[in-house]
Amino acid sequence: MRRKTREQVERLVQEMATELAELRSPGIREAVHREAQRIGEAAAHEAIETYRSRMDNRLHSIRDTAVKQATEAVLDRTRQTLEDANRTYLEQAKEQAREIFHDSVPPVISVQIDRAPPVRVTENSHEVLPDVILVLKARCHALLVGPAGTGKSTIAQQVARTLDLEFHALSLGPTTPMSKIFGYYDAHGTYHDTPFRRAFEEGGLMLLDELDSGHPGLLSELNQALSLGVCAFADDMVTAHPDFRVIATANTYGTGPDRQYTGRQALDAATLDRFVILDVPVDEALEERLALAQAPTREAEALEVLHLVRKLRATAREKRLPVMFSPRASIDSAKLIQAGACVEEAVEWRVLRGISDAHRAALGADAS
Repeated sequence: MRRKTREQVERLVQEMATELAELRSPGIREAVHREAQRIGEAAAHEAIETYRSRMDNRLHSIRDTAVKQATEAVLDRTRQTLEDANRTYLEQAKEQAREIFHDSVPPVISVQIDRAPPVRVTENSHEVLPDVILVLKARCHALLVGPAGTGKSTIAQQVARTLDLEFHALSLGPTTPMSKIFGYYDAHGTYHDTPFRRAFEEGGLMLLDELDSGHPGLLSELNQALSLGVCAFADDMVTAHPDFRVIATANTYGTGPDRQYTGRQALDAATLDRFVILDVPVDEALEERLALAQAPTREAEALEVLHLVRKLRATAREKRLPVMFSPRASIDSAKLIQAGACVEEAVEWRVLRGISDAHRAALGADAS
């Protein structure tokens, strides 16, 4: 074989090897990731077939007879090897596509009560969402208790959309005035209503956020409205609409401040008795889906931060440290990474910011 011909064959084979290497690079994972939700594992199969087609087209385009014969000889010796490699890779890619599809697409939740048509939720949702829907469909009010950042307020919004209720929200605090709940007359004699009044009278879902921050006097005024279905507003006595529902959120069970939530109020037993109380822990499967969705092209770095946040969270819980690592830390860090921050910057800016050297050492996250 002439030297020029050998060089042409070697160059052609090298080009094919490069194409195969590119196919196996992380780029194919990103391609599969982008396609997984739409066509699932078919994307991986299409990628393999596309490569094989390109390889065959390259062979057919060769005009030099000697080069073509030499290339056919090379392909005859290597085709089985390539087929075996492609077959193995295809199975791996299909499995990867299935995993990505499972992680990327939220599970469909279906809740059925009595003989009513089932309620279906297809968006990313917390694992306790079906329980909350059941409580409200049973015409009860719900108190969601859990750490900060677990998605309690988001659950209330999703329930409102699912049950087709108008959504109203109000955050409570120690200085929240009665007028913010029950309305008021201004100096000109004009009555001003409130989100609570509209939900109560016209129907809707009322979110009372941070219930355990509210003033006890204000909460006691709400008791009658929640239990009897009538409420004395500033202008009139009003009867609750049949579709009036309340979801309240809290970080504690109404027992007062603790090592993490130092500004919380103790809740009266009469107030707690108005609610069905549901625990809302960290849903790590939801946390992962939401975090990875924020960094579609830098998934590996987002996963690295996610695993660190989980490790710190477990250590803080085990050692009872007054520090918090909520799912927001993972999600915000993924946003920073996607925007261009490195892992170290995201961790320092969002995960460890404000934590003392002593607590960093106890967490195993000190600079050393």
